[in-house]
Amino acid sequence: MIYINNKEKIKNIKLEKNNFYVVADFDKTLTDGNSYSTWKVLADSNEIGEEYTKKRTDLYNYYRPIEINNNISDEEKSKAMSEWWEAHINLFYEYGLKEDGIKNGILNGELKYREGAKRFLHEMKQLEIPVIIISAGIGNIIEEFLKFENDYFDNIHIVSNYINFENGHIKNLKGDTIHALNKNIVKLDNTSKELLVNRRNILLLGDGIADLKMISESDKENAITVGFLEEKVEENLEYFNGVFDIVIINNGTFNDVNKILKIY
Repeated sequence: MIYINNKEKIKNIKLEKNNFYVVADFDKTLTDGNSYSTWKVLADSNEIGEEYTKKRTDLYNYYRPIEINNNISDEEKSKAMSEWWEAHINLFYEYGLKEDGIKNGILNGELKYREGAKRFLHEMKQLEIPVIIISAGIGNIIEEFLKFENDYFDNIHIVSNYINFENGHIKNLKGDTIHALNKNIVKLDNTSKELLVNRRNILLLGDGIADLKMISESDKENAITVGFLEEKVEENLEYFNGVFDIVIINNGTFNDVNKILKIY
């Protein structure tokens, strides 16, 4: 089901190939609502071991309910997300994540596009529309997945948590840690910024209210925001409808987005 909350705004913002760009989350936005996340791909790849998988699952079971609880303040939630991401990354060091684990994790086939997303990326490439992926997941895996699918086009730029490897073993995390609540800290590189010159309008795609932080408050009046709601739908629907221009529930597809926005 689709909820269209700001028909007048959607009508007034014309998304034409020369005037807009895409800002998108990755996990459960470009990927299917039932897909593994980029973190879970590693957990279930048997590359790091059962002990890592158990500890990773324990962290998920504790922190995930906090992440999707809209009754918790952003300050409290952001603190919890920082703790979660730091603890999970420390597991990579503790159990010796290897670079081979990234590629092997992709091959298990549990990371899957949302229906219509692959076509969407191809259309954006054909129309030369920049796509900025801002993800709290693992950038190495996003990149490898797009390469595996033959979809890592030059109009796509990924801002995420990249792991540096040395001699095939984890060395460190590149830059600041991006978690679900702090995407507002993201700074685009000059190459990405140059692509966005003279493109005033934005199509924002996310699966969480915090994904709205991928753009500034001042940009929101020129943005059409689409939220894919997958978890605790009844509990969270009112929140989503209050902040997203379009809300798509129950593993909706990119075909739904295309029909509404008529980009093609």
